Amino acid sequence: MKFSKQFFIYLIFFSCVATGFAQRNITGTVTAEDTGEPLLGANVLVPESSMGVVTDFDGNFAIDVPEGTEALEVSFVGYQSKTITLTDATSYQVSLSADQTLDEVVIVGYGTQEEKDVSSSIQTIDTEEIGKTPAASFESALQGQTPGVNISSSSATPGAAINVNIRGVSSISASSQPLFIVDGVPLVSRNNSALNSNIQPTNPLADINPNDIKTITILKDAAAASIYGSRGANGVVLITTKRGKSGRTLVNVGYYTGFSTITNTPDLVGPNRFKEFFNTAAEFDGLGEDYFDWIDTSNGVSTNIYDEIFRTGITQNVDVSARGGSDKTRFFISGNYFNQKGIQIGQEFDRLSTRLNLDHDINDKVKIGTTMFVNRSVHDRTINENDEYGVIINAQGWDPTAPIRDENGEYTNPFSYNTWWPLENPVLIAEEYINDSRSTRFQASAFAEWEITDGLTFKSMFSSDYSNFVEESFVPAGTNKSDDGEAIFATYEETTWQLENTLNYNRTFAEKHDLDLLAGWTLQETKAQFSDQAGVGFATNNTTSISAASTIINSTSGKNQFGLQSFFGRANYSFDNRYIFAFTLRADGSSRFGEDNQYGYFPSGSVAWRVNEEDFFDSESVSNFKIRGSYGITGNQEISSNWVGTYSLTAGYNNRPGIAPARLENSDLGWEKTKQLNIGLDLGFFDQRLRITADYFNKQTEDLLLSAGVSGLTGFSSVFQNIGEIENNGFEFSLNANVIQGEDFNWNSGFNFSLLNNEIKTLLNNNEIVGRNHILSEGESVSTLFLIKYEGVDPQTGDALFEDLNNDGVIDFDDRQVVGSALPDYFGGWLNTVSYKNFSLTANVQFSGGNKIFNQSRHAYENFGFTRSGIPYGNISERVYDNYWREPGQQTDVPRPSTESGQLQRFSTQFLEDGDFIRLRTLRLEYDLPGDFVDSLGMGRLNFYVQGQNLVTITDYLGFDPEVSTNTSNQTDLNILQGEDFGTLGQARTITIGLNASF
Repeated sequence: MKFSKQFFIYLIFFSCVATGFAQRNITGTVTAEDTGEPLLGANVLVPESSMGVVTDFDGNFAIDVPEGTEALEVSFVGYQSKTITLTDATSYQVSLSADQTLDEVVIVGYGTQEEKDVSSSIQTIDTEEIGKTPAASFESALQGQTPGVNISSSSATPGAAINVNIRGVSSISASSQPLFIVDGVPLVSRNNSALNSNIQPTNPLADINPNDIKTITILKDAAAASIYGSRGANGVVLITTKRGKSGRTLVNVGYYTGFSTITNTPDLVGPNRFKEFFNTAAEFDGLGEDYFDWIDTSNGVSTNIYDEIFRTGITQNVDVSARGGSDKTRFFISGNYFNQKGIQIGQEFDRLSTRLNLDHDINDKVKIGTTMFVNRSVHDRTINENDEYGVIINAQGWDPTAPIRDENGEYTNPFSYNTWWPLENPVLIAEEYINDSRSTRFQASAFAEWEITDGLTFKSMFSSDYSNFVEESFVPAGTNKSDDGEAIFATYEETTWQLENTLNYNRTFAEKHDLDLLAGWTLQETKAQFSDQAGVGFATNNTTSISAASTIINSTSGKNQFGLQSFFGRANYSFDNRYIFAFTLRADGSSRFGEDNQYGYFPSGSVAWRVNEEDFFDSESVSNFKIRGSYGITGNQEISSNWVGTYSLTAGYNNRPGIAPARLENSDLGWEKTKQLNIGLDLGFFDQRLRITADYFNKQTEDLLLSAGVSGLTGFSSVFQNIGEIENNGFEFSLNANVIQGEDFNWNSGFNFSLLNNEIKTLLNNNEIVGRNHILSEGESVSTLFLIKYEGVDPQTGDALFEDLNNDGVIDFDDRQVVGSALPDYFGGWLNTVSYKNFSLTANVQFSGGNKIFNQSRHAYENFGFTRSGIPYGNISERVYDNYWREPGQQTDVPRPSTESGQLQRFSTQFLEDGDFIRLRTLRLEYDLPGDFVDSLGMGRLNFYVQGQNLVTITDYLGFDPEVSTNTSNQTDLNILQGEDFGTLGQARTITIGLNASF
């Protein structure tokens, strides 16, 4: 009996021990969800125990867990923790998403700050989406994502410039585009094309490979941007590129291909309706119902002109990068090839680029590093915008009874058929006219950083940005535009170097006083050399070189040079994580201005109060409650050339060389200055799962650079002076939420909304008419449309009615009046990402409205029966055919057809439309292959995705697309001539499939 009891006790003991030591081995890899990179030092713990391990250099872990363990907890600083449910599997792939905490570090001018210490208006962009967007440049991927930042693509032309306005248009003659800083180097982003008067300009920002970008930060208010002084009036976009990390080498490969089509086409009638409509016009005019029966519709020709000029555009992108290094030396290297064949024939963009970023620690105190970037782009464009020889505008007026090619395969001539408007065969323009450009860019920087003592760091950086731009244009001999052929050859070479030195001191005193001081000095110089040659008379179209021209009609060359010297300082102080103060002062000296006003001084200050850190504030659900306020002055020196007195060396007389004044000097000419007030509120709830930001801003831009008349006794008609004022004010709101955070299912949502009012306060020449359709007027916006007012259709007669503003009985240009602004009053977006296990779905909705668009293209195909030289003006839209006035009492906005001109006023509100739209900008479905399978392939991550872009657009706009602008050839046009559509190519709808793999 005694033996039995002892045996039973031992049996229970050993059973318990055996049970306690029954374990299973779990392995896996922990990576960052946004990049796929391994996370070194992530914690992997068994819940409610002391058992745990950390990941190695490759993000790998192995842990023995007791039998019956149901989950593991995985965490890493700066990332959201995740609980992994254990199944029968022994290996797990764990990806952690970035955490929305107030300790997150954000990029600011010349440094970084923790988010909780920011007292100005700064927006950080999620860059995960950028590399997967089938576009030549990164800006298009940011549309609708940032309050206060209006980004618009003027055209679907591959590689075309994109308009970026931060808190409105702030100038008339100078640039309103923000300053772009890439790895501390100011990027030359102006358009240097010589062919852009009737062609979408090229986009220098398309030189950057979007997949190289790590972070994008937008500095919106003066407190954030004034550290850049004279270049910060329009906001600043800070871009950092990826750099190496110590550990094993990580290789990333990405590929996608996209298929694009035009989003919308205004329907045009076929031959029978075309003939019938003009016969109806003749009948209304008393000319008989068969007046146009000479139009032959019996030959079976019915040309769908859109099928002739549009195609399925193909986009291909290949990215390869590698990053890694040791504890001492780290590297990032990448290569990219991008090719986009446009949705319109004759358009294509190619880019080949490579980047090398190196960092090396000489010792614990001294670091050095370099960045090198090389790009080569080839851009094929066609005439379109604002040109009567444009592909689009000639196509839309094309006679549907006219073939594109004759029976011999030769291009047909529109003059041989039945419409007056088309001047050239649009397919001939697209395929035979040449408008090519080649761009080469090299950007490099090198820095040294010395930690002199704890908290005191000196950094010196030298950088250079070199670009070379070559363009060729050729109109073949024997075309309607040129009997003998004509050509242009232009070059533009620009080099910018910058030396930058900063001293930074950062220290915490008594655990409550945080002090961050910055002082700096920079020196920058830009040199440009350009040439432009034009020739006519070519014996053959096989040679397009200028040297083959029989006559050189123009040959010019020139140089331009300007410099900038700056001194700046900033002081940030925070007391007890509650009260935050920041003060900045920058002094800029520019050679672009008069000798009496070369230096400008740009101060700013901001304060913030973190109410939730106060003892009296007791709310566990509120994780952040910060009130911000700032005021400061920024400047704008981005004018096209040096507005100082110059002389011409070509003032020859009587076959003798000579020198003569070319530009009148204004020694008092100085900066455009923008004074900006910003009041903001940041709220966070439930450990930042719900975040709300609201800002009110008021920007007053003074001393506008405008041309003012002077006495003819000076020998000049005008000189640039600082006269004029523009105000931008508005409200910004954003809401971001981690709506659902689960083990397998997550939903993140972000909404932003902006209201903007732009007004000219003071002008020297008030009510100055610019172009044919715009006016500069006090009390109106900078892009205000100026047109004859259309009052509809007389329901009894069917006649078009126009307001005779001056009551002279004649409707003409003297009857034009202000009819609306081309700038949107509101814009925003709504971004949602839903993930379930290895699947994720992203949807980005963009909206904009309150602006007007003058759709001048419609006059070519909505001419209401008008004829010139006895033939129809152009084709007719299905809308006009279906809705024209037919009988007394009919209510319609389309007048009765008439061969006479009274029903059509080209420059009237007959073609003025609302520009409001809501667009499903992006819809993407992704799938990450299971970790076990990926591991078996020797890979770290394998991701597939399919994406749609511009899938749905809700709008009343009758043209191709409401996101359009014709006048983009220079900075002034971008400011004051927005809201016009004349032969501009609409946006593309794109379906993309792609993959990303890491090794």
